[in-house]
Amino acid sequence: MAVDLGFDEGGSGDTLLVSVQVGVTEQARKFKKQWTRRLGDLVYFHSKDFNNYTSGVFTKAGLTRPQRQVLLKDLAQLIRSRLFLGIIGKVSKSEYDENTTQDFRSLHGTAYGFLILMCMLVTYHRVADLEMSPEFNILVEDGHRNSQQVAQILKKLQLPSGVKILTSGLGSKKDHPILQASDMLAYSQWQGVINGDQTIWTALHRPETVQYRPWVIDCDSEVIQSFVRGNQPKRFLKDAK
Repeated sequence: MAVDLGFDEGGSGDTLLVSVQVGVTEQARKFKKQWTRRLGDLVYFHSKDFNNYTSGVFTKAGLTRPQRQVLLKDLAQLIRSRLFLGIIGKVSKSEYDENTTQDFRSLHGTAYGFLILMCMLVTYHRVADLEMSPEFNILVEDGHRNSQQVAQILKKLQLPSGVKILTSGLGSKKDHPILQASDMLAYSQWQGVINGDQTIWTALHRPETVQYRPWVIDCDSEVIQSFVRGNQPKRFLKDAK
């Protein structure tokens, strides 16, 4: 049973965020159709534009505040019903560099590659818990400065035995709803970091939800050092939530 992963990138300055939405391929296909149908005249859901009432995709589509709120509620429900995991990895780029050597970074890559790996590890363990095969289709949002590194990063990743990457590539948010959903995770997490608007975060994080679980993983110096020592960071995997 193949699993789809859609990655996006966020953050600013020294703080880097990598988010991923995860769903069984069959369910992800249904998710795409239903999401596109629900968007209506909206080209795509761009989280940064959600509260912009002077320009942006929502304004161009003529969506009022109440209409945007209803749309967000409906799309969040689609995420919870069709996907089963959302992950946001966070790291300080300077802290990552301070706690790793040049040799380590040559082998495992930049902070971006490190967060990709952390997200993949959580996905692997969750898939194993659900007794599914770790066979992944990976899609990364194109346009970010790190996106062109993806092919090289995936070749370097030290993934658990049995993980199989079926397909991998870049795509646009406009064409791929799973990337729009991942953008919602990254954007809402960044809003939390800067004490900004929590509307999207609240819509996604519903404690009563059983099937869909979002994880936030803060890759601090302890997690980084644990990985540098060659240990899979068990504390990190247990505490992610």
